[in-house]
Amino acid sequence: MRKIFLACPYSHADPAVTHERFLASNEVAGYIVESGHAVFSQVSMSHPVNLTFTGKDNTAIGRMWGPVDRVFMDAMEELIILDLPGWDQSSGIRREVEFFESRDRRVSLWSEASAEFVAPESSAVR
Repeated sequence: MRKIFLACPYSHADPAVTHERFLASNEVAGYIVESGHAVFSQVSMSHPVNLTFTGKDNTAIGRMWGPVDRVFMDAMEELIILDLPGWDQSSGIRREVEFFESRDRRVSLWSEASAEFVAPESSAVR
């Protein structure tokens, strides 16, 4: 069983884009679980909690999640990045890549790694 930290771009000026990213993370996390692997999807976990943070900007929220993310990154063996538009500009993903690479752990893009996972044919993610 692979132990995967799933990263995804999150913050965006348009709340609808942020929510779409949340939904995409959930879909991919579900696909990974259906394939028989363990996954921690940071955006799936944080988005509902972030909705309770009134009056905090994205930078402050990101700083709060940094130590929490490290706990889960420590527990996971590899990083898979859901390479939606903007993933390569995300400071959070950059931090996660640096963490995994500094420990010689695998880092992959979902577009490249998705073929390694097999889920029921009813799943639409690929």
